[in-house]
Amino acid sequence: MPLPADELIPERDRTEPAGNSCMIVVATDAPLDARQLGRVARRAVFAMGRVGASYSHGSGDYAIAFSTAPPTRPAIPDSALDPIFAAVLDAVEEALLNSLFTATTTRGVGGRTSHAVPLDAAVRRLAAAGRLAPPA
Repeated sequence: MPLPADELIPERDRTEPAGNSCMIVVATDAPLDARQLGRVARRAVFAMGRVGASYSHGSGDYAIAFSTAPPTRPAIPDSALDPIFAAVLDAVEEALLNSLFTATTTRGVGGRTSHAVPLDAAVRRLAAAGRLAPPA
């Protein structure tokens, strides 16, 4: 369900350059080797597409992944990675949505303002489109 910033936040600064970067950190206690962790990190970036990332020219999105498993534990077989990939996609998608809908408007250097997503307006749009129960 598209929620265009121009419609939700009409007063936002239009001079902001296109594309921003997102860094994703994935931590797991699964015993994964370096190659498997690289595969997990690549999947984490895919989750951005599930929430509408456009991957524009100026974006530099990346992810890193690490394991807290003791190095003495053998890595799990590649055939057992599918549930880990699914969990990473779900967790990153949830984290991105949480960061969008719990952010607050901030003012930074030079008076630059970063506007929070207006949650009420987003909920109304999602409800009107039948993607969410209407607010009580």
